[in-house]
Amino acid sequence: MDISDRLPPIKVISLNSDRVDVAPSAQPRRGRAAKIGTALTDLRVTKVREFINSNNLAPNSRKVYERELRRFIAWTDLLWGEIKPRHIAQYKAYLVEEVQSQSGSSLSKSSINSAIATLKSFFGWLVLAYPDILAVDPTASVKLEKIPLPPAQSLTAEEVQRVWAATEYLGETKQRDLALLHILSHGLRAGEIVSLNVGAFDGRLIFVADTKTNEPRLVPLRKQSREALKEYLSWRESQGEEITSDRPLILSHHTTRKGERLSYHGIYFAIEKIGELAEIPQLHPHSFRHTYSTELLLMGVDPTHARKLTGHQSEKAFRRYTLRGEQEAAIAAYYRAVGEEMEKQDLEWECSHFIKGSNLTTASISLSACCYLLLKSLDSTRTSANLVALISSFLPVRGF
Repeated sequence: MDISDRLPPIKVISLNSDRVDVAPSAQPRRGRAAKIGTALTDLRVTKVREFINSNNLAPNSRKVYERELRRFIAWTDLLWGEIKPRHIAQYKAYLVEEVQSQSGSSLSKSSINSAIATLKSFFGWLVLAYPDILAVDPTASVKLEKIPLPPAQSLTAEEVQRVWAATEYLGETKQRDLALLHILSHGLRAGEIVSLNVGAFDGRLIFVADTKTNEPRLVPLRKQSREALKEYLSWRESQGEEITSDRPLILSHHTTRKGERLSYHGIYFAIEKIGELAEIPQLHPHSFRHTYSTELLLMGVDPTHARKLTGHQSEKAFRRYTLRGEQEAAIAAYYRAVGEEMEKQDLEWECSHFIKGSNLTTASISLSACCYLLLKSLDSTRTSANLVALISSFLPVRGF
């Protein structure tokens, strides 16, 4: 039997309208049906709207929810109360076997999980809000695809040096881009930086109100970064700008948007340009977030505190950073076991020498190993706080 005989009619629905277009079922497609046929009213859309409006979603999350629920409604004409676990299983199979991405390839496991997770969230809400419509969650038994935890894409110490060296070759954006790099080096997301005003910086901390997780947080800045931000604001003032608390913290230099808030794409463009100068392919704003998160843990910061500083809500997502620290611990334990552990005096000297950058090409251990071994291998007379202070005293030289 042709698979088209098993598929229900496809409807294309705008969540901003109660009107639905019905299309013939089963044509090869990329998860989107053409708008043809007669219009009718689909009351299911009202519940989707209510669900989305009942959640305080970030803009990107809202787009994902709308897209995935629109795709599901287009796949079936069943009412919400008629959806059973087998329908969700069939829909997942449809996503895996038939739907293609815009590039023409099959959907990735992450995309499939995003679709199923959206349905789980929606039906979970529907069961609680309208038990008279749906008493049992049909998504409960459907499993997400297993995805290996991706490694943290942290920059190496040598790459960090090249990034800062590349700023010397910037033109009129140099002052702005230095400030941008210093903020990114404290783990802020590009979207969070876009929303920052001058008033969010009190001279020592940055208050991030608009976050991906909707949980505001305070981000402490290192001395060198605080000074870089102050210099940037002073430079703007010297250019004739009146600096007020409601002015954007980071400005665009684009010819059509000069003096306006630097956009999300503007941040990416600025970092890509620096990546080209530093000869680091595919350098992007999130590279600095990965680097910051990893180094917090390697310096011995409690993972709970590190998550608070970076704004990671999911412990599972943060796991990628703890894996590296655990790997370092295993390596250090091995060398201790075979009697090749370094003397603590030599270790302290080499770590400080390495971080200061005066012996980058010949240092025999990485920055991460230095930080880890200092925290784990020295005698108990040193507290973790004491060791973190020692390491932090050298970090401004690297810019992190």
